Amino acid sequence: MINMNRKWLIFLSLITIGWIVLIYVESSQPPPKILGEIQGLDKIAHFAVYSVLGVMIVAILTIIDTYKKIPVLPLAVFLVVIAGVFDEFHQALVPERNANVWDLLADFCGGLFATFAIQRFVKKGQINHA
Repeated sequence: MINMNRKWLIFLSLITIGWIVLIYVESSQPPPKILGEIQGLDKIAHFAVYSVLGVMIVAILTIIDTYKKIPVLPLAVFLVVIAGVFDEFHQALVPERNANVWDLLADFCGGLFATFAIQRFVKKGQINHA
């Protein structure tokens, strides 16, 4: 069982690192035109991308926390926000991009939504049907 958890941990960690690299690469380029054409679409994109990141981080922390001593959900939100802060800082340095506190808020809300959704639908490793 421990070997299987270790394999999942490595797999999820690599996928999460890949997701963060994808965010960084996308943030290094001028924004897609469509984001400027539809009001609020950029915030929806931030929310969605960081929701996925939140789910990945919760999964990793859950595997690591076999003794249930880590506050997984608050830590996951904190890590999502840290990733968002670094992303916004990075965007401030990229031509045609800018740092935006509203984007960071969308990142936070995405991570928070993901952790609440996980908390709502998963209880002690089983799906909560209530």
